[in-house]
Amino acid sequence: MSKGHARNKKRSRTLAIGLGSVLAVAGGVIAVPAAMAALVPPPASTPFQLKGAESFDTDKLMSTLCPGPTSDKPFQDVGNFFMDPATGTLSPDPSNGVGTPEKTAPGSPPIVLLAAHCEYPATDVKDSFGTPTDTSDLIVNCGNAVQTGQEITHSLTSTSSVTHSVSVSADFNLSVIKDVFSLGGGAEVTTEWSFGQEVSRSKTEKIDVPPRTAAFLERVPRLRTVTTTPIAVIERFTTVTPDEVKDENGWRGNGSNRITSSGYTISATGDALDKNGLPAGTSRAKDRPVTDADCA
Repeated sequence: MSKGHARNKKRSRTLAIGLGSVLAVAGGVIAVPAAMAALVPPPASTPFQLKGAESFDTDKLMSTLCPGPTSDKPFQDVGNFFMDPATGTLSPDPSNGVGTPEKTAPGSPPIVLLAAHCEYPATDVKDSFGTPTDTSDLIVNCGNAVQTGQEITHSLTSTSSVTHSVSVSADFNLSVIKDVFSLGGGAEVTTEWSFGQEVSRSKTEKIDVPPRTAAFLERVPRLRTVTTTPIAVIERFTTVTPDEVKDENGWRGNGSNRITSSGYTISATGDALDKNGLPAGTSRAKDRPVTDADCA
């Protein structure tokens, strides 16, 4: 948006792992793992902190498992992956978890079949002021008397943006972020935040325009940033080796089915809303001396 007012107009993923034998179906029978049959939200519990417990980059692991919600029911949004347990490297399971894996070939390294859905709890909410923008036409007073009580209409339009602390390559759905981040959240997230909404309304205010002055309205938006540290809820953790196929209880069999990594966060920024549902912030009158072009 232009800052000048010379004219009287509105300013308006895939990583390769040798997994061929894992995809074999025992006895030619296709079976859906029992853990995938009942996809319901798990009871709340403290997630297992991967960061510091593993030697590989657990933030990267979590960014692949939980790049962002793709539906407003994240507990039904299950991802299926192959994982190298030594490096944490993930690649998509093209069978989507269907089938009964066989043991790997003799001498092959272990492989993990990992299935999980994600939770996106709001872990931090902060407000800040955004960059001032011009929101109205100019009112130009080329005379020598004050023009009082001039009515001026300006637009209030919300904006939305998302940042990740670790880059992600997968797609996610911006339109459901507010709903998903709001699960268990307060009014500051559920009703006082415009993220994903196109809130655009007009507002009329009166300003005084001094002699030989061009006046306009400027808005300083109040932005709200909601941050989440995603949690992956393990639906399946199956270790496959040349000796056995073992369904583990939680991450590496430690009994914890909820995992997270503290260095991976997603932050969504959108306008805060006032009690009338309008984008919040400060509107203020600004002016400057007229130019010859203004009064030509």
